[in-house]
Amino acid sequence: MSARVGIVVFARYDSTRLPGKALRPVGGMPLLERVIRRAQLCALPVFLATTERPSDDALVALAETLGVQSFRGSSVRVLDRAVLAAEAFRLDAFVRLCGDRPLFPLDELHHAVAAMRDSAGSEGSGPVDLVTTYRPGVTVRGLTTEVIHTAALRNLMDQGVSTEQQEHVTTYFYENPNEFRIVEIDSSRVDYTCPGFALDTVSDLHALNKIFAVSEAIDMSPIEADRKYAE
Repeated sequence: MSARVGIVVFARYDSTRLPGKALRPVGGMPLLERVIRRAQLCALPVFLATTERPSDDALVALAETLGVQSFRGSSVRVLDRAVLAAEAFRLDAFVRLCGDRPLFPLDELHHAVAAMRDSAGSEGSGPVDLVTTYRPGVTVRGLTTEVIHTAALRNLMDQGVSTEQQEHVTTYFYENPNEFRIVEIDSSRVDYTCPGFALDTVSDLHALNKIFAVSEAIDMSPIEADRKYAE
């Protein structure tokens, strides 16, 4: 039986570096809506994982208008929220998609999901724990792709991890690679003009709006986006 894989978008309203960024307009629509609409191009079920705080009611309402179910969990124990969301939606594995990445690479996501599914269907060694494009000091901000096996993350949740590992979800995998089956797939090696494709600061907001002011394409690639930024 094929592994059930979905995309889980992680977002909350009261982000510390740029409060309210999930609903800030990027190219004429709220950031979260732009991320969800891009994710819906991938022919995978899409879900939102947010917090139980009242400030995130608006995010849940927005997701609902886009036909996306939500899971609400801890605001600080993000790894726990990820596990419980994946289990609630009966996902064997899931794409971890941060809600501040409106230009995540669609092609790399498809490649990573295929690698996870191929491993789940193989005999002997069993499914991999993490498929990733992340390379420290190389991967462009906002373009990391990760697919996580739910059972592996559940094991981490049960054994307990540090506060930082809770917040960043996959940190433990990278710090302890010998404990897991990790598949690294190639990511685009491009000298981008744009400083990054994640929304963390006001300057990021200006850069992304510069890109989307030129093109409204939901399916724009990061390379195309950088070309727009350089114009």
